[in-house]
Amino acid sequence: MADFFRSSPGNAVGKSKISGFVNVVLRPTTRGINQYLDWNLHDDFFRYTSGRWAFNEAKQLACRYIKFDMNELARIAAQSIGALPCTKIEKYQEGQFNKIFLMTTEDGKEVIVKIPQPNAGRPHFTTASEVATMHYVRHCSRYLTCQSDANTVQVRNELGLPVPEIYTWNSNAVTNTVGAEYIVMEKAPGLELGRVWPDLNGKERRQIIEQLVQYQKKFTASTFPGIGSLYYAGDLDECLSYIPVREHLSRNASIYKDFVIGPINDQRLFEQGRGDVVCDRGPCKYFAHGYDFPPLMNVGGSCMEDYVVALGRHEMSYVRSSSKLPSPGIFGPGWYQPSADKKIAALEDYIKIARYLPPNDPLVTAAVLWHDDLHSGNIFVHPDNLTQITCIIDWHCSNTLPLVRHNIRPAFLDYEGPKLPLGIYGEARKGPQLPADFQELSQGEQREAQALVRQQALYKLFEMYSAAENPNVSRAILHRETLRCVLIDSAAITAYHSEPNLKARLVDAVDAWEELVGLGGPPCPLHYPKEDRIAQTDDFTQWSDCLGLKDVVIESLGGPVDWDGATSAEEYSAAREKLQTTREEFLHLVVKHDEERDQWIKAWPFVDDEGINE
Repeated sequence: MADFFRSSPGNAVGKSKISGFVNVVLRPTTRGINQYLDWNLHDDFFRYTSGRWAFNEAKQLACRYIKFDMNELARIAAQSIGALPCTKIEKYQEGQFNKIFLMTTEDGKEVIVKIPQPNAGRPHFTTASEVATMHYVRHCSRYLTCQSDANTVQVRNELGLPVPEIYTWNSNAVTNTVGAEYIVMEKAPGLELGRVWPDLNGKERRQIIEQLVQYQKKFTASTFPGIGSLYYAGDLDECLSYIPVREHLSRNASIYKDFVIGPINDQRLFEQGRGDVVCDRGPCKYFAHGYDFPPLMNVGGSCMEDYVVALGRHEMSYVRSSSKLPSPGIFGPGWYQPSADKKIAALEDYIKIARYLPPNDPLVTAAVLWHDDLHSGNIFVHPDNLTQITCIIDWHCSNTLPLVRHNIRPAFLDYEGPKLPLGIYGEARKGPQLPADFQELSQGEQREAQALVRQQALYKLFEMYSAAENPNVSRAILHRETLRCVLIDSAAITAYHSEPNLKARLVDAVDAWEELVGLGGPPCPLHYPKEDRIAQTDDFTQWSDCLGLKDVVIESLGGPVDWDGATSAEEYSAAREKLQTTREEFLHLVVKHDEERDQWIKAWPFVDDEGINE
């Protein structure tokens, strides 16, 4: 089967998105006769050019199209580094939320320019927070010089984390002269890790992992007084609540006096139209830090308790405001049928017990800053010392969240296949093993088994090295698998992933209530009689089957899990044809009589649907 499906950037956990230029436009030098060539004539700068979609393409492209004044942007970029005018603009392969340009000036200087697309998050807040976060990470930086016989690479370092220097930026697309938000920054020194990772040996890969664990250790050592996103105080409207970042973060309090925690920019709260929901986005204050602020999320209690309740309320508001919700499965006639009312009922039950769900471990509920998207395209290494990290990019939507709510493991370590048991003691401490019948396997199967063992070993290495060097991360990894955290995760995606999953976890919570609240704790506010449990079990079984049905279809199409129709431009026509053929084959298999056909067609999720929010 033709492999014409690709994973949407940001959706393929652990898979590297290798950057490449998709559009290059040259401009004559100032000494040329056409020195006033208009950059704005090149529409490829403004539209999405890194692929297509086999369905819902118009909507996918619309949320990634942004028109702005490229001439003015090029002028500002060159001016920000005191260079001659730009003579070349190259657009990198686009990610999910931003357009990235490499601009080269007449005197050979290079800068990176980042433009958020309409789907990147709330205007102003996303860019303002990203800039403040990058400044925070590298504040009062010093230069570390990595030298070799051939190259010298200067790495900007603060808290052990190298990030690009920002030359200029603007988060107000309405009033600035470009007509879009932008960040002009230095080009990341070195090579993308994804380009060299396949060629690294085991020892070199371990050294990369060890560096990342040390970086994360610096983050867990600096807790914040609330949940939200970092900003400069001057970038937030006076009517917005915010929490100052004060001297508990540093002996030199003046370094941090302008930083505050403001409204959250967690991308999970903006996906599939969630950004349009009118709701309280925080910040949420930890009272233990002793500041004189009232509760900011209007639900009382401690910070993470407020936060997990707010997640349920936000999801409920999203369900109520959406005319039609995206479907995680194929829910045909005679099968489970999701509904807004069922989702709201499950979320109402969740909110009743949400305050009891945060782990009873302050080391994993403390708010810390994190990079939640460490795929191999966001990590750069020295060209002559491939184990030396030189830069970490893409701080888009980094937040101060409870450690247990972050994407803790670097995404490039993830893999498809069975995971080893969590923990570092007993059976969990054993390393990955080749199958007992390894010698009886074919050469191809042996190579696959060996590759899996290598991936499992690196995955486990991160966990074990974290346990030794950064035990808070190790504790958070274990907590992530508990009923408490699974319930919180389920509630946060109920609109998409459907209510039977949340309801099943709620039943589990009722049965384990004494374990959750302890002996002598408050009584459980939920009660599910036997008939409700029987119905819930049946709903969950049917719901799981419907999700499995969609997975089977996607597998037959050759696409990744949660495929959204993304395909390469070269294979677009073949993808459309294959999708249509698969649809007819599917209908032939599932339709039992003519009356069902229209209902199954309506249940088919791979279609253009103007009712679904993007």
